[in-house]
Amino acid sequence: MGRRLRGPSFEYEPPSRVDFDNSTGSVIRCSAKGQPTPDLWWETKNGSIVREVPGLQHLRPDGSMVFAPFTPMQYRREVHDAIYRCVAANVAGKIGSREVRVRAGN
Repeated sequence: MGRRLRGPSFEYEPPSRVDFDNSTGSVIRCSAKGQPTPDLWWETKNGSIVREVPGLQHLRPDGSMVFAPFTPMQYRREVHDAIYRCVAANVAGKIGSREVRVRAGN
């Protein structure tokens, strides 16, 4: 007997704002369920898919986006002062989270 398709729904939707100190970094969680299990990714405000930035930003397989601690010289506005959205999709549908405003400082 086949499984029923079910579009994605968020199990954990990220908050609308994340502020963190450059010395601590931060983790922004995002998780979704559906049938089949949805793929998760992050997009910028303009819809570009977020790619990892070695040493600064890492994407975990569980859908979390990690901002590593950084020095003031490593600050990148497009990474540390930006708007992101978590997206979940499977063959039954696609959803996007609320916008997440990220600001890092010291």
